[in-house]
Amino acid sequence: MLFGAGSLQVDDRQVNAAQVWRMVAGHVEAVRDLPVGSHVGVWTQPALETLVALLGNALAGVVSVPLDVKLGPLELGHVASDARPVRTFAANVSEVEGRLPGVQTVPALATESEGALPDRPVDDAPMLILYTSGTTGLPKGAVLSARNVASNLDALATAWKWTAADTVVHSLPMFHVHGLVLGLFGSMRVGGRLHWLPRFDPVTMAAALAGATRPCSSRCRRCTTGSPRPAPPRPRCSRGSRRRGCW
Repeated sequence: MLFGAGSLQVDDRQVNAAQVWRMVAGHVEAVRDLPVGSHVGVWTQPALETLVALLGNALAGVVSVPLDVKLGPLELGHVASDARPVRTFAANVSEVEGRLPGVQTVPALATESEGALPDRPVDDAPMLILYTSGTTGLPKGAVLSARNVASNLDALATAWKWTAADTVVHSLPMFHVHGLVLGLFGSMRVGGRLHWLPRFDPVTMAAALAGATRPCSSRCRRCTTGSPRPAPPRPRCSRGSRRRGCW
């Protein structure tokens, strides 16, 4: 299984896990007419609908091509001719309509559906085409498979002890590998929660981080009585000293 149950928040708009996956089921219906492996663009606008489209594409077996709305004509033309998306989704169609001539742009929606979700296997089939920044030439498309994504996220989850009890708060764009793969797909894979702030603001970010913190899971003295946990003793060196230079 590629994803577990996870919840989403975009700015102040929150949806629980059950709502998320009903919305994703709705998007799956919107790409059901496309063959598995089709390249589908998603304009990474700051909206919940963007996240739903990216998750829905992943489960439906079509290959997402995240598109930055700020791409210039040269870069966008190169991405279009290289990836050749057959359809694009946008939360705000009017903002991007006509920017990819000959490619249909349809609304990305967050409409809930009771339809069954596909069981996307963790295999070597392509799942994403992410483009580099193009600082040394035209952007280059990096193809990531479902197994690429899952293995990296599982390694991070093990290293970080990342669980369903955790919330990821970030302001990275969804055409960015950290924002999309780690932030969105990672949170959904562990069954946790993502709070996406599409526009970085230090005050808003600080408040979101404060709201996402949780007490430690151990029954330490601080958690059970509110009293500080005693500091652990400093380790002794071979001479039995606690002096700073010995540890």
